[in-house]
Amino acid sequence: MFMKWKTMTSTASALSASASRAGRAPLPRERLQHFPRLTGEHPTSWTFPDYLDNPNSRWLQCLKEMYSMPITFPASLAPEAGLLLHAFIRNFRPRVVVEVGSFLSVSTHWIASALQANGDGGVVHCFDDFGPIHKGPWRDAEMLSGRLDWVKDRLSRAGLLDLVRFHPGDSSTNIRASQNELARAGRVQFAYIDGDHTVPGVTADFQAVEPILDTGGYIMLHDTFPEQCGDHLGPRHVLDHINSLGKGLYESCELYSSPLNYGLALLRRIG
Repeated sequence: MFMKWKTMTSTASALSASASRAGRAPLPRERLQHFPRLTGEHPTSWTFPDYLDNPNSRWLQCLKEMYSMPITFPASLAPEAGLLLHAFIRNFRPRVVVEVGSFLSVSTHWIASALQANGDGGVVHCFDDFGPIHKGPWRDAEMLSGRLDWVKDRLSRAGLLDLVRFHPGDSSTNIRASQNELARAGRVQFAYIDGDHTVPGVTADFQAVEPILDTGGYIMLHDTFPEQCGDHLGPRHVLDHINSLGKGLYESCELYSSPLNYGLALLRRIG
């Protein structure tokens, strides 16, 4: 698969102005020739693909069970997007991973299973308040207590618990408090940010990670198309303003996601 990368300017307007001076201008997303949108009725659950149903894989069987639970929809990473995340970790082979927003640990399973398969000592550090989950759009289920214990039990069943470190509480505060620990572990090569989706929330998480993100390292943002995922504005804002918000220099690649195109983006630190 060939992906064309673009270096982000400090703001989206600066990018548009530069392209316009060259006689070209980027089209808005609604005018792109290919931009997947939901047609028909909104789904109410995830469908676990048959090709992933491997009875000899503990972690895949655990994911299959979790995807069948109403509480994992729609906030958990879709199976197709999870497979993409897993494949990326297998290829990029980070040693220190930060995950912001573990939720019910679906994305944690995808990351930790890839680190396990890599077999080179990689660890994922999970930053989440692990507080109650209330009912929400398309989710008529809740978990009002015990989420961290529930997550640990699921990861233990999957045989992945020893690859995971938990940091309960406010994510950006705890990332800053853990910077020395993460630096001693080898700095961060990959961060997955899918927690507080407000502009201040995503900005704070990004700026907490950046001081210990290796050059050449990646940040992945989830829910980057606000018109598709309930007006979550934070990930889009950080993506569009990455080189004014960050101290480093970044290039980006936007990715579609299926079956709900909430959007993913990869940011690579190149300076």
